[in-house]
Amino acid sequence: MGYLEDYGEGDPQRERIFKGIAILLVVSVVLGGVYYVFFRNWREESQARQFLTKLQEGDFPGAYESWGCSVADPCRYYPYEEFLKDWGSDSEIGKVESFRLGRSYEQQSGVIITLEINGRQRPNLWVEKESKRVGFSPY
Repeated sequence: MGYLEDYGEGDPQRERIFKGIAILLVVSVVLGGVYYVFFRNWREESQARQFLTKLQEGDFPGAYESWGCSVADPCRYYPYEEFLKDWGSDSEIGKVESFRLGRSYEQQSGVIITLEINGRQRPNLWVEKESKRVGFSPY
């Protein structure tokens, strides 16, 4: 038997360090998983929530700006009048009294967010990751 074979055996300080490292790794993995599941699309969901809040408050020009357009400089293929037909008080959706964001699905360049407006399922929203522009989901 060599003189280093029993080195550190039964050392309580060493065991505490190894247990502490193991617990830290497990907690890190669990917290990382929670972040990934619940908060990975938080910015995009926040942008969709702001858009729907503007609709709820009746700020249609502000909501239209969430689409990357403005009343003064409307989008080429989605003019303000069409926006009002889709989202205005006289639209199929009607005045937004209440809304709830559902699940969000990450795609390559954006996030699809399911919606419930006034207690009914509505078309999914698409929020670009980089520009945070809101739009209808292409999927």
